[in-house]
Amino acid sequence: MGTFEVVAALVHAIPALVWLVIAESSWRMVRTKQSESRFFWLLPVVAAGVGLTYTIFTFVCLFPDELRAQRGLPVLLAYAIHDCVLFVMIAGAQHLTRYFPTPEREPSATWLALNYGSSVAMSALGLAFLGLVEVPGLPAGFAAYPALRMLYQIIMIGLIVAALLPIIRPGGMTAGMSGWIGARRSDAFFLIGAMVTMAAWLVIAGTTSWTTGKLWRPTGWGIALDAVAGFGFAAPMATRFLGHVVRSVLVILVTGLAAAAVCFVAVPMATSAIGVDYAPLINLAALIALILIFLPGRALLLQMIDASLLRRDVRRRDELQAFMQALSPALGGSECCRRALAELARVMRLRGAALLFREGDAVVHGHIEIGELQRLGLGKVALSRALLGNELREFPDDFRDVLNAADIVGVVPVTSPDHQRGLLLLATDLLGATFTDEEEHALRAFADQLALLLDGSELLASALAAQRSLAHAEKLAAIGELAARVAHEIRNPVTAARSLAQQLCREPTSPLNAEHAALIVEEMERVERRIAALLQYARKEEFRPEPVDLTELARNTGRAFAARFDESGVAFHCNVNGPVTANVDRERIRQVLVNLMENALDALASQESRRLSLDVAGNNGSAEIRVTDNGPGVAPEALGRLFEPFFSMKAKGTGLGLAIAKRIVEAHGGELTANPVKTGGLQFVVRLPASKEDFSPQRRGDTEVAG
Repeated sequence: MGTFEVVAALVHAIPALVWLVIAESSWRMVRTKQSESRFFWLLPVVAAGVGLTYTIFTFVCLFPDELRAQRGLPVLLAYAIHDCVLFVMIAGAQHLTRYFPTPEREPSATWLALNYGSSVAMSALGLAFLGLVEVPGLPAGFAAYPALRMLYQIIMIGLIVAALLPIIRPGGMTAGMSGWIGARRSDAFFLIGAMVTMAAWLVIAGTTSWTTGKLWRPTGWGIALDAVAGFGFAAPMATRFLGHVVRSVLVILVTGLAAAAVCFVAVPMATSAIGVDYAPLINLAALIALILIFLPGRALLLQMIDASLLRRDVRRRDELQAFMQALSPALGGSECCRRALAELARVMRLRGAALLFREGDAVVHGHIEIGELQRLGLGKVALSRALLGNELREFPDDFRDVLNAADIVGVVPVTSPDHQRGLLLLATDLLGATFTDEEEHALRAFADQLALLLDGSELLASALAAQRSLAHAEKLAAIGELAARVAHEIRNPVTAARSLAQQLCREPTSPLNAEHAALIVEEMERVERRIAALLQYARKEEFRPEPVDLTELARNTGRAFAARFDESGVAFHCNVNGPVTANVDRERIRQVLVNLMENALDALASQESRRLSLDVAGNNGSAEIRVTDNGPGVAPEALGRLFEPFFSMKAKGTGLGLAIAKRIVEAHGGELTANPVKTGGLQFVVRLPASKEDFSPQRRGDTEVAG
């Protein structure tokens, strides 16, 4: 066996490898997708048959001429199996053309009998030519077989091409993804070229066998023509599985060459250099090297091919999943879709992606034309699974041509638990148009996460709408309640003033008129105070925040009440841990403290022992001011209403002082609460955000005592 035979074997091995990869890819698609298309069920059988014929040819090329001349049984069986598989495969390819157009055409029983019957008849003639069987009426050796074989193949291949010509569409191999669904002009170019080349090869090989009666053997012209024919027939289908074909062929070639280098180069060189005595150790090392090549080496090679040639990376798909999990429904449905499609196109290296909703709306990213698909209402088409690549043949007839023209390579349903929201459309280049199982799983997971995001966005929007509606209803209720309270507060003094005025009118000379007039003025002043307090409560305050030392503010406020404390006999304590700084409006917070201390003094009026404390401290990132008295406190049912407008426990109170104080504190980002004291009394707590620098180790607090 010389170099020529090895080259001839390699020339046939590469088409064999390509066809076997096509068979494996198509069979995996049929097995996992459970397609109902007869085209997909028959395709792996035909592809496997073509791959098997080229595989047998590969071994036939390695037969020495002596074996062919001897016509031994192994050689005859190899030729016989090759020819039988070849005839059945050609009949299967002719059958496949019936399913290539869409809708698929079911052949009649007569057509099937003629198609496969002719392949069986040619197989019988081949066996008779090889002398393996005796066919009645045929002479031994049947020398006319090579010519009939050549004529049969040319006729059958011509019929295949003729069946495809009427459904040829414009477009070539690089014209986007046109042709995923139908035949292209480039397909016809390759098939016709391969048919002409094979006819020339058959003439050369068949004439030699016919004239000499010898078995076919490889020749220079025969190898060249057979290689061109093999690649020409493989090209139409290989381009439709280009990603899988390139990926698998490269892996097999690289790992095969590496294994051959270990077995036929490294092992002999190591044995020659170290010695035959170390042959077992060398063989063990070679075995370990082969294991490394076919296990971790193959996985690493696949990653390199995906990252460099197909420009895809498993880690980037993990990034896609992490991105989708981090995407917030609060962004809104449209913004979520826009960001998600941009990330999908980046990770999957897509030319364009679009989400077409059932209602007809769409979100588009990149270069993808969906205008016609929108017009036809593609988003309303219900899909139970993703359709990628060749599977687009299964799409409804009305949309198939439009999908083809738009270069769509995949359609993935975006389905919520209760309904399908729309369809995810994908567009990319030829090499990236085939998807691995991992990539398809990633696309399905992406579509599911996107559907959940859209559900969450809708629920959030509904919740916000309900919240706004509820807030509006509460606001109306609050306005109604406020109006009722205002009417109640004003009606009593107005009614009293009206009654007194009526008395003045009835008795203009009464000696009580001066007293009545004074009462009228007093009641009107009461109304004025109520209205002034109400306006202050309703007025939008203008705050001027600045860094304020709350300990200093508390001391100054306490000093301002010193005279009243002495008159009332109140023991006042100002406990500060400072400095405690907050970014607040000084006068507004001072107003709050004054109001709280006024309330405390009023509450202490009925007590014999009177104590009031003002405490300032920093606590867990906030500043706290506590005003505590030992007064009678308030009833539990009244505690929750202290900050309500117009609620007052004082005989002449407006009921707005604490409401105004609470509003001022909350406007500063803080809170004002009231808590009963276990020993008796009430404590008001003003909690404000403090500056970060205030939480250095606290110094010992100072205490001021008055009264």
